[in-house]
Amino acid sequence: MTGRNSAPQEPRKPIPLQIVNTTRSTDALDEEPVFPEIENGRRRRLDFLGYAPCPVRNELRQRLHRRFLALAAANGAPPVWFMPAGCHEPNPYDELWRTEDAAELPALIAETGFGGFNQPSFVRRWLDSETFAAVPDDAVRPEFADAGLLDSRRQHRVIAANVEIVLADLNRLGARPLPRTWADILHARFQGDIIVSGGPGNIHESILFSLYRDHGEDGLSALGANVREFMHPAEMAKTAGSASPRGAALYVLPWFFARAAPHRPATRVVWPEEGAYLTPQYLLQRGGENRGAALAAEYLCGSEWAEHLARIGFAPARAGSPALPGRLRWVGWDFVRTQDLDALRGRLNAAFARGHRPGQ
Repeated sequence: MTGRNSAPQEPRKPIPLQIVNTTRSTDALDEEPVFPEIENGRRRRLDFLGYAPCPVRNELRQRLHRRFLALAAANGAPPVWFMPAGCHEPNPYDELWRTEDAAELPALIAETGFGGFNQPSFVRRWLDSETFAAVPDDAVRPEFADAGLLDSRRQHRVIAANVEIVLADLNRLGARPLPRTWADILHARFQGDIIVSGGPGNIHESILFSLYRDHGEDGLSALGANVREFMHPAEMAKTAGSASPRGAALYVLPWFFARAAPHRPATRVVWPEEGAYLTPQYLLQRGGENRGAALAAEYLCGSEWAEHLARIGFAPARAGSPALPGRLRWVGWDFVRTQDLDALRGRLNAAFARGHRPGQ
């Protein structure tokens, strides 16, 4: 997983959750969680290990912290949990997927994307052995079922998706037709006029795997030929529709960022007809009862978090969430389980690079 490079540690006995001194604030609920791992670099045996997309990670940490503090105040036992503050800082659980000791595995893992917990060795050792139990998914909205986001083995419980769409700069588009599909952005009329996130050798996996599934390596090479440069999605949102000389006709970015674009009259969101590509956010839950894991899962699958995600431009999986502008398109859990995703990443990034002409 990107940014998770710490060497594996030996299993440790659980350490009670450390909470900051709330006397420093008139409102203890505003405090950030403090975890002993940050100070001592050692793992605990966790009820809950959480990862979340960068734009919402701190918000989720704070919400869970408030929830668990309230539980402790009511004389309940808070979960033993950990969630890193940043998306790229190393932490003691970076290489947890390598463990061969079942006792090291948290009772509940919240993950986003396809890092170590989808490595072939982890799949064989812990998923194929059914160490992780089936998770109920009966409250998932039909759009997610239609896109194949329900795991037939019910081990991955999808709670939300970070969706990728196309943002068009109408002034720079000129007389060219507005794209309607993902195939349209591969057309030579957009050569050197598209901006994506990532960088050479590091195209975002939602685009990389989905375009490959739909259009093969040739499709990735065609995208490479059309990409002028790379930007962070926040920078894309600010640039689209502006007079910046770095701008382009099309931007491929998460819906979350596109919704915040300030030059709205000069831009148009394109939700591709075949469906927005996506990165899922999901839970893996070990078999057996664990109250702390159940408390975390209850919040992550509940209405409050779903409502927040929908409000800011993520797609919550919870049934009854606001309608999406279009369909979702997903490579499927069989694709994820049967591929060596790290090896495939290298091959597909090389296909993109074959078409890319830096500085075009």
